[in-house]
Amino acid sequence: MLPAFRGSTRPTTGNVVATGPNAGSFLNLRNLGVQRTLVLLDGRRAAPSSREGATDVNLLPSDLVKRVDIVTGGASAAYGSDAVAGVVNFVLDNRFKGIKGTLQSGVSERGDGASIKGSVSAGTSFANDRGRIVASASYYDVQQIGSLADREWGRSNTGFLNNPANRGQLIFRDNLRAATASPGGVILSGPLALRQFGPGGTLVPFSRGTAQSGLIQVGGDGAQAFSSLSAGIETQNYFTHAEFDVTPSLTIFGQAALGLSKTEYNQIQQFNLGGFNGFTIFSGNAFLNPAVQQVLTQTNTPAFAMGRVNFDFGTPANALAKGRTLDLTAGFKYTGGGGLTIDGYYERGRNRTTIRTNNNVALERLYAAADAVRDPATNQIVCRVSLTNPGLYPGCVPINLFGVGAPSQEAIRYVEVNPAFRTTVKQDVADLSIRATPFATWAGDVALAAGGTYRRVELDQTTNDLANSVNDATGIRGFPAAYLNQPGGLLLSNVFPVAGSYHLWEVFGEAAVPLARDQPFLHALDVNGAVRYINYSTSGGVTTWKGGAVWEPVAGLRLRGTASRDIRAPNVPELFAGIVQQTGAVIENNVTVPIILATLGNADLRPEIAKTYTGGIVLQPDFAPGLTLSADYYSINVSGIITSLTPQLTLDQCRAGNDALCANITRNAAGTITRITSPTLNLNELKASGVDIEVGYRPSGDVFGGKAGFRVVASYLEKQQQIFTNGNIVDRAGEVGLSSNPRWNVVGNVTWTSDTFELFAQERFISAGRYDVTRSEPTTIEDNTVDHVFYTDLTASFKVAPKFRFYLTVNNLFDQDPPLAPTGTLIQYNRTNPQLYDVIGRFYTAGINFNF
Repeated sequence: MLPAFRGSTRPTTGNVVATGPNAGSFLNLRNLGVQRTLVLLDGRRAAPSSREGATDVNLLPSDLVKRVDIVTGGASAAYGSDAVAGVVNFVLDNRFKGIKGTLQSGVSERGDGASIKGSVSAGTSFANDRGRIVASASYYDVQQIGSLADREWGRSNTGFLNNPANRGQLIFRDNLRAATASPGGVILSGPLALRQFGPGGTLVPFSRGTAQSGLIQVGGDGAQAFSSLSAGIETQNYFTHAEFDVTPSLTIFGQAALGLSKTEYNQIQQFNLGGFNGFTIFSGNAFLNPAVQQVLTQTNTPAFAMGRVNFDFGTPANALAKGRTLDLTAGFKYTGGGGLTIDGYYERGRNRTTIRTNNNVALERLYAAADAVRDPATNQIVCRVSLTNPGLYPGCVPINLFGVGAPSQEAIRYVEVNPAFRTTVKQDVADLSIRATPFATWAGDVALAAGGTYRRVELDQTTNDLANSVNDATGIRGFPAAYLNQPGGLLLSNVFPVAGSYHLWEVFGEAAVPLARDQPFLHALDVNGAVRYINYSTSGGVTTWKGGAVWEPVAGLRLRGTASRDIRAPNVPELFAGIVQQTGAVIENNVTVPIILATLGNADLRPEIAKTYTGGIVLQPDFAPGLTLSADYYSINVSGIITSLTPQLTLDQCRAGNDALCANITRNAAGTITRITSPTLNLNELKASGVDIEVGYRPSGDVFGGKAGFRVVASYLEKQQQIFTNGNIVDRAGEVGLSSNPRWNVVGNVTWTSDTFELFAQERFISAGRYDVTRSEPTTIEDNTVDHVFYTDLTASFKVAPKFRFYLTVNNLFDQDPPLAPTGTLIQYNRTNPQLYDVIGRFYTAGINFNF
């Protein structure tokens, strides 16, 4: 992937989060967010495949892609709203004739992550070549790598904690564990504190390890849990395009695409951490070992706190997302004299995604089952609420939590649920454009274009009743304060219903005017401009524009520059989304504090406006045929950027004096944070700037009896600033731990081709950087550096028959481990940042292409 794409997702970079799958291929230019990169298919908006409106490019017909045009920087005036970071246009070969396809299989060095792919495409013409039709189908499946512990570096469970010996200093350590939870349950208060339940509910000592900070400790007996290393993904893609020349000037077409996807990911082992959502065990619990109960009775201890990670509940909470995207398009193209072209189309896109969290936990059921007593009438062990509030929790099964393996399967089935929610996104687009070259200047033809678009987007999200219920916990003793009287009845993936839509209409005009040809110091001079007016149903009208020039003072030297004003209006979830809850953590007073993070939409959002400036130079010197050098500077300033703050930023900005954000922080009676609400906001500004560099060389003659080519593409990030309403500025440029913004990202490759053999070698470089730009050594972080990394990829292919070519690819040839840049929270850590670094290791892929 080109260096300009940063923060894009792939199977190893994301998971199935509460709002949807995050492990497809969603393109992210400049790391400005996938919602600011516009994806087109043959110049038309692709159907959305997520509730945010982004397109999973895995679902596009890759076998028919003829080329990919990338326009970086502001492109809203020319291509439509949302193109703040740029446009990626997949151009298809809709006139392909013949049959071609691919069969391939891959596996990692360690024998996991196996993948298979098969595709076939066919095309033909009819009616004396007046009609043409192409069709394509593909299947792709990659197995989930279910645990970070499947890699030696992942088993280290390296993470971060505040240094208990130097308050305020963040440190990285191996073997991090929960300090307030063990697999069999650890007592955290009372006369039996820091003892854990062993076999048969007996007590054994609990080792606190070598260091503790809040909920985290280094070593000892605390629990460890591992999420998936890489998601399991299965996709199917079916595509057909047919067109017919009604007259020599008029062509009509119809197109249909169906994409099916399935994503699976282990989220987290069911957990109850002391100090957050742990258990309160009351004296008289019917499952307590008699020796334990005796101590409680003798010391007149009414209850104790207990933390537990419930490995004996079975497999971790597992998210499964199934998506179906249907895209239907019909249109026409008319050509006439004077370069006249009229294009029109209507597109209807529909995405339906169902996300199920298997082995989730119903909160009220769990805490009701944990308070187990004996029924005085029958002497049977029952849930206490069944006696005090009969009928309120029907079927309650008491659960034994004391020791590994103690819970019965019947009790586990009672507390675990498999909730699901469904999102349906609809997009309708009608577009008409006219292009012509009606006249010429002294330097050449003047190209003009104009047109208009109507677009409507609608989102409907239905959820499980438990997810959007309020935890009143009537009759339940020991229900955690963090959940009490709060919405969200599940441990994970509390998603509320969403229903909303918006529509817009837009009109545009463009012009490309040549001003000089073959003049002294004006070998060529062209200017271009575009203006677009967009009227949103939610926020009214706004105007975008773009102006640019290309000056070639002498042959082989070209200078170019643009200035633009671009726009992106809030999407439906940003406007109307209900509460979505997840667990997380923040650092306050040098202690890691677990919280509930609640995000929600904001109907008062305004469109974000970007000002973009680019300037560049291209050299194609006559003295070195085949050599091309280019360098382009970009500066993007987005005001009123639409985003939700992370919990830590909310807290940090509150402490820095932003009182409005302080209102989003909920604390308990002891003053401890329990909940942070992050509504979607118009923040002040986001500024990004940098330089893109490309060097290519293709010798005209033979090299070792074949044709050779060399290419290096590099991106330098100068600035990636967040500017908040209170004036605080955070520049993430060079940060490769908490975010994915390396200063330098470089891809270089060399190809060599003969009649039967082709060799492709690629080197990828990510520069060293800082883990967290807001911290400084050694005061607030022990080591803030992250090492640079190189990755080498090789592909060799050769003809095995006139119509068949075999290929073998080795990615990460030298099996490079990722550098230390820990991510994670609570009890689950990843040693590295998977958005930037390879976590699979050496991976082999072999396949065969055929073309008839």
